[in-house]
Amino acid sequence: MSPKEPTTVTSTEGQTAPPRADFAPRATDQPVRLVILDEDPILRAGIRAILDSYAQIEIVADFGSARLASSRALQTRTDVLLVGGDYLKDRAGTALHDQVTTGRRPAVVTLMQPDDAVTLRKAVKYAVRGFVDRNTSQHDLGTAVLEAHGGRTYLSASIAEVLVAWMADGIRREHLSLPQVEDVLTERELEVLEALGHGITNTAIAHRLHVQEATVRSHVYHILTKLNLRTRTEAVLLGHSYANRRPALRPPS
Repeated sequence: MSPKEPTTVTSTEGQTAPPRADFAPRATDQPVRLVILDEDPILRAGIRAILDSYAQIEIVADFGSARLASSRALQTRTDVLLVGGDYLKDRAGTALHDQVTTGRRPAVVTLMQPDDAVTLRKAVKYAVRGFVDRNTSQHDLGTAVLEAHGGRTYLSASIAEVLVAWMADGIRREHLSLPQVEDVLTERELEVLEALGHGITNTAIAHRLHVQEATVRSHVYHILTKLNLRTRTEAVLLGHSYANRRPALRPPS
């Protein structure tokens, strides 16, 4: 990946970014503090070039080493960690993930190839919030970072297609069709599942359904339990598939 405009590449590994004079945070929010982790300095420079146009995002550091990032970047407040997919596969990435989860965990966004099944599985396992296709990252990166910081799940279109197909294949292997999902879940749980498929947070679901947020969390727990799903991300993927096919499954009311 390379930025749209030619950029002078300067290695900034392990250095904290200086304050931005042109920074204009949102009226009610602090800037999203982002740390970049990828071994390729050219890629890191390209990411900086893309995200520098977002006033809501402040890049506080970038690193080429997971070990260096875990020991230095997380000493300061980090809202979102943007990592290359390769780091999710190796021991360094696992160690970094473990350290991140010990405190106030930042949301994780990963750059990856959509056909990389190993990285996809690792990303789902680690509850990654943003799945960005390297080939379309110039269009998706900023939105993915902001959505992940807001507690939502963001998928590049190409990765969404792969993950939905993966989930559909899993459903077929388990002999669980979407009509059967309707039989297993209550009407309210189906409404929550559909909302999850649209990437809506628990708070927004509670507002939409006029219930307490604790009630939504309970519904999500029962959805995961009844459908034998391991993570919220899996429920989001199934909800996406369900929401798209719902008109074909139900007669109009």
